[in-house]
Amino acid sequence: MSLRFSRRLPRQQQPNRLSALLERRRAQGRPWLDLTAANPTAVGLPPGGAALPPLADPGGAAYAPDPRGLLAAREAVAADLAGRTAGHPAARRPEAGRILLAASTSEAYAWLFKLLCDPGDEVLVPHPGYPLLEHLAALEGARAVPYPLALDGAWRLDPGEVARRAGPRTRAVVLITPHNPTGWLLGQRELEALSRWLPPGVALIADEVFADFVFHADPLWMSTGAGGDSPAPPLALAGQGRPCFSLGGLSKGSGLPQMKVGWIAVGGEPEAARAAVKQLEWIADTYLSVATPQQLALPSWLAAAGAFRQALRCRLRTNRETLARAVAATPGAQLLPSAGGWSAVLRLPAVRADEEDALELLERHDVLVQPGYLFDFPPGAFLVISLLPREEDVREGAGRLAEFLAAREGGSTRTPPSR
Repeated sequence: MSLRFSRRLPRQQQPNRLSALLERRRAQGRPWLDLTAANPTAVGLPPGGAALPPLADPGGAAYAPDPRGLLAAREAVAADLAGRTAGHPAARRPEAGRILLAASTSEAYAWLFKLLCDPGDEVLVPHPGYPLLEHLAALEGARAVPYPLALDGAWRLDPGEVARRAGPRTRAVVLITPHNPTGWLLGQRELEALSRWLPPGVALIADEVFADFVFHADPLWMSTGAGGDSPAPPLALAGQGRPCFSLGGLSKGSGLPQMKVGWIAVGGEPEAARAAVKQLEWIADTYLSVATPQQLALPSWLAAAGAFRQALRCRLRTNRETLARAVAATPGAQLLPSAGGWSAVLRLPAVRADEEDALELLERHDVLVQPGYLFDFPPGAFLVISLLPREEDVREGAGRLAEFLAAREGGSTRTPPSR
């Protein structure tokens, strides 16, 4: 007898052509340079604090759950958020009472969609974007409706366009800042216009997992004029009257994805914020998903995250400069401006689909990158490259990429010399 599955699940889960090619190469034992890396524990970075010793706290043997998360852990998150308010004198002071712990940012999204949406309600999500939000919304019975980030020299948000996408069933707008993978960064004027133009009651959700890796002084970003709008503070601390939520976690900011701790900071008017915290506490109490040892270790991990963040900032800057030099030799290719995050985006002349470019780079040059269509980029040819790998891997990959770009620019393809 066949089993009926929920309509919230995707109808087809077939691998795309790039995934299929990767599987064939694995079966053949053929190596490649992976310029799609997203795991900070596998690229030679210092661990985000001595990761394991804090887990030995004997208090982890006792179970006394708080649905919001242990107070000391939430106070540590508040102190970490306070470090991002420098230069924002109007930002509200973070409060542990407005913070809840979850097992991941993905779980935090799920809780917020439960909080805000009835079945069939909508959340607006940015395109291009990492293709996770649609799945998370669908699993909660909600519908993700895309709004565009415009590319005009640099990536920009058009608050009026976002507001035009909002309908009677819109419950929230998701902002990813810095954005993955474009590197767009929410500006103060953009935030003010968005809050002013959206219908009342529509909440703002800011995914700020990359907020410790902002380089908005990048000359490419500044030269486009995109840097003229000063960056907004953490959304939950921005003093917005509109309901708003900031998401963060250990995965990116501390390089500890295996420890499975994320958080929600609640902003907005005090009465509405208190009501939201109370309802989120009820949702969290049905799961109690964050383990006690991780909560006890969280203050130590956040206090020790500085070395990891500094090392990664240096790597991101170095790898981006390496890519810029490689791309500069090919006039038709462009490294798009970015204000932060772990990715770089290359724009190529649209002579063929970017999937074909990614397939050729892997098959003929042994370099794995991601084609833009996987992120719902606008028409054109885009390649997404991770800035996370070791510097020597990015240098080697950039050299092979330059060979590929030169051949592409000349309208020909050739097999590179054997290595």
